[in-house]
Amino acid sequence: MRVTVAVPSANDALITVDVHEECALGDLRAAVLCEIGDAAMVERLATRGRFVREGRVIEGGLDRTLESAGIGENDVLVLESDAGGGGSGSGVGVSVEGQMAELRGNAGMMERIRAMHPGLAAAVDRNDATEFQRMMREVTSATEARKRAYEEYAALASADPFDVEAQRKIEEAIRRENVQHNMERAIEETPEAFGQVFMLYVDVEVNGVALKAFVDSGAQMSIMSVTCARRCGLERLIDNNFAGEARGVGVQKIIGRVHQAPLKVAEQFVPIAITVLEKENDIDFIFGLDMLRRHACSIDLKRNVLVIGSTGTELPFLSEAEVGKQMGVFSNGGDAGDTVAKSPAPANDSGEQAPSSATTSRPDEEKISRLMALGFGRQEVINALESTGGNEEFAGALLFG
Repeated sequence: MRVTVAVPSANDALITVDVHEECALGDLRAAVLCEIGDAAMVERLATRGRFVREGRVIEGGLDRTLESAGIGENDVLVLESDAGGGGSGSGVGVSVEGQMAELRGNAGMMERIRAMHPGLAAAVDRNDATEFQRMMREVTSATEARKRAYEEYAALASADPFDVEAQRKIEEAIRRENVQHNMERAIEETPEAFGQVFMLYVDVEVNGVALKAFVDSGAQMSIMSVTCARRCGLERLIDNNFAGEARGVGVQKIIGRVHQAPLKVAEQFVPIAITVLEKENDIDFIFGLDMLRRHACSIDLKRNVLVIGSTGTELPFLSEAEVGKQMGVFSNGGDAGDTVAKSPAPANDSGEQAPSSATTSRPDEEKISRLMALGFGRQEVINALESTGGNEEFAGALLFG
């Protein structure tokens, strides 16, 4: 439902918030404070603010829900400062520590704050009152700056409606506002989209060596790092005639190809061809689309299994605990999970796509620049990289999706 909150002490601001009827008063207050541009006022209302309706203070404390307080659709409340220091009568004045505790107890609100203001969420998680207050001031200052910039652009346009530069700035401000509203709506309706998705791994054996294979239908070839190839005793079988470069958003050297190696899935053995890359990755072995097609595999997410059609066997996908969080979400730079898009050709004449090399001293900035070159804004790119644990390929897919 929609509730409007008037804040007389903040230039009579009127703030409309979409909330659930089970939302607590404390959560409503936190949402309102994020929209106020006066940092000092935010701090005062955060510790001594109380809600008033029809001239009467709403009793019962911050844990009371809107429904239990009799607040309904399109109701108007007033958020005012308790000048008396938050006496026991109001029941809503709490310390900064108390406010952080309330936020920690509300998973939905924390999910929203974590997506929009990660620094503020980190301060709440650490129970750092000083950092929390500093971040609140930053958030409110940023809100104030956006409003001030929009007012300046509007004033320019009003003075000269035909000023192309002013119109361009207003258009950009409106675009950013629409993006912000779109993100807020997504956080409310599909918060799971802002979490990290654990990737698909299965237990296999290559030439008798147990491996955790990353199942990637977006990788055109099944690939392995040269270190893993040595460990599996396959180095002597690498055909260097298939050496070349794998090109995509980055460049990586292909040192050759193992034309056939024994792959054990469940209790069955199947032949597999492997392209060997020079660069060391977090992932040793990627089970790509070439072998998925060759063995008529199906990724069954409902049952959480990989079905090997050629053998009639099934492999359960591994849990995060079985694989390890860092490996599963590519938190160590993300290059390991990038995919190869074209098969290699002999004698250095390949047109493949592969993981970015990320070998310079500033790999993160390089990833940002490459994705921005595709037509996306810097902040969009940064948000996409953060959402995918730094994985450039998945960030690109997220942006295009």
